[in-house]
Amino acid sequence: MSQNVDLQVLAGDYVKKAYIAEWHVKVGDPVKKDDALLSCETGKLTVDIAAPCDGIVEKILFPAGEEVDISETVAVIGDGTGAGAATVPASAAAEAPAALSGGQKPAGRVFVSPVAMKIAKELDLDIEAMKAAVGKARISKEDVRAYAESLKNSPAQTASAPSASPAPSAAKEIPLKGRRRMIAQKMFESTSTKPRVVHMMDVDLEEIMKVKKHLSAQYPDRHFTVTSLLAVAVCRALKDCPAMNATYEDDTIYEHPDIRLGIAVDMEEGLIVPVVSGCEAKSGLALCAAISDTVRGCRENTLPPSAYANGTFTISNLGSAGVRYFTPIINAPEVAILGVGSMHRELALENGQVTERRVLGLCLTFDHRAVDGAPAANFLRTIKDYMEHPFLLGF
Repeated sequence: MSQNVDLQVLAGDYVKKAYIAEWHVKVGDPVKKDDALLSCETGKLTVDIAAPCDGIVEKILFPAGEEVDISETVAVIGDGTGAGAATVPASAAAEAPAALSGGQKPAGRVFVSPVAMKIAKELDLDIEAMKAAVGKARISKEDVRAYAESLKNSPAQTASAPSASPAPSAAKEIPLKGRRRMIAQKMFESTSTKPRVVHMMDVDLEEIMKVKKHLSAQYPDRHFTVTSLLAVAVCRALKDCPAMNATYEDDTIYEHPDIRLGIAVDMEEGLIVPVVSGCEAKSGLALCAAISDTVRGCRENTLPPSAYANGTFTISNLGSAGVRYFTPIINAPEVAILGVGSMHRELALENGQVTERRVLGLCLTFDHRAVDGAPAANFLRTIKDYMEHPFLLGF
């Protein structure tokens, strides 16, 4: 008896579609229950989809690189009696043909990718002659360039070709898909719909650095960073200023009693935001540990899809890149985000003496539909007070 495979494991309000990044099996392969069949990419993470039962891969319905609804059947596992050629949409057939040996003209239709066709026309190549010479069922842009180069280097072409300016090199094409596409959509939505205002403020780090040094000595097996200590201050400030721990949807402001802090993490695919939940009830030590674990899980791709949903406030840090100030884009539907710049040194006058102080630049971007300037400024000032008087944080 056959069993359909879909992507419902990704189900939730935050995931409706996914990209098939890679198939780990092909039609006819035997599989065991929980074997990885394919890898799927959402806007936030990559997830392996496991076989629901033992059996034979009878059908693969979508190729790698295709975006599908998570409710779609992507493969069929059976007992082998129904195995045969993969049932793949016609649009996918162009992606799969392998090169034929011997440079012979392939039987049937020869597919030329749209980009390859464009390049061939720009180079004024004979399309039919190119198809015959390349000898592949699918011709890529690399094949076109190689064919054009072979013509240029042939004796006849060298003797007769007039001198001309070389054609410009084709730009590298990066399809917008998976995480990158989700990021693009969310950033466009945020900047298009939210009237944003930014407040900036410097924070003296001397006292919090003493706390960091003390905690590192007292708990040598734990990792304390300025970002994690700042996150503790942010969570305390969110409890004091509940209007900032909010989301804005459908002309309604929702102030949340629980603090779900998003920490932006820079990944190869782009910036993603895992969420630390229950921050309102955590001690400073517990919150630092939770942030460290969450960031590590994000980088190792071990967090479940639910770990990326339903944040109420986000911190984004570009300090390690040397950026002093920046204006982060709000992570919709949240009403605010804190941008953290680099630590720098400034001279200050203290008790009549010039001293050197470590200073951190903070930038608060907020949605002016939900928050006015004065409460936003008060929130930023509250963070500063906690950072400069860390005994208030209750470590």
